Amino acid sequence: AKQILAKYAKIKVDTIISSELQFSSDIIEPKSTLIAISQSGESADVLEAVSIAKKEKCKIISIVNSLTSSLARESDIIIGMNCGPEIGVAATKSFTSQIIVIYKIVEEICNGKFEIDYKEISKSISKILENHDQIRKIAKEIKEISDIYVLGRGIHYPIAIESALKLKELTYIHAEGIAGGELKHGPLALMDSNVFVIIINPNDSTYSDTLTSAREIKARGAKIIGISDEKSEVYDYWIEIPKTGELVYPISETIPIQLLSYYAAIEKDTDPDYPRNLAKSVTVK
Repeated sequence: AKQILAKYAKIKVDTIISSELQFSSDIIEPKSTLIAISQSGESADVLEAVSIAKKEKCKIISIVNSLTSSLARESDIIIGMNCGPEIGVAATKSFTSQIIVIYKIVEEICNGKFEIDYKEISKSISKILENHDQIRKIAKEIKEISDIYVLGRGIHYPIAIESALKLKELTYIHAEGIAGGELKHGPLALMDSNVFVIIINPNDSTYSDTLTSAREIKARGAKIIGISDEKSEVYDYWIEIPKTGELVYPISETIPIQLLSYYAAIEKDTDPDYPRNLAKSVTVK
């Protein structure tokens, strides 16, 4: 959201984890707007962040799936995700919906200067869902490992973070999202033959640099899972995604990792809908 709003809408944007706003409320400037994103609209941390922002006279825009939630009632503007009930603890379809809502907000702000082909998004997702065989195969390979890293660059880095979260939640495997440009500032020391690394690398403006990062990782013995519309010899496993416009890729590349997390959970005989120690709506701090 930060990258899209800043690049196309030319708006200064700060992103912050809701539970951290209480320690950083000084970043709120006069006439600021807080966009609060929550599937349930009942998460205690999000509601507390909204309360803090309202005391600073912020306008509150909520992107929320439950239109009768506490968050919706506290908001000046409510934008529904409209994706139906999210039953499982791990957010999947609601995460996809959140991205699309952000795109729609930017479209409205840009007044026709920014356009997304939503039919292309639908076709891309449908294509990925046609065949899960390769993803099932990879799930069998990762079920016993201890560490997975997910690397993305530019607009794909937030997807790497979200992907690592899904793997943690569903498989109980330690997973970490890495910014491609930060590889040599620490993460490269972790790469060896016991590690799998998912490389999010569609053929866009980030492709060449990310492929270089993949080669550096491969040279240290790690196994590479490439998520891309371009096959490369550096990938030990390749999950193909359709060729699309650059802004559609974040959605296209999310779906395979959600599926990989699901199938790995099945292989490990864990419950993908109700991960241990987690709740659907975190209503306490």
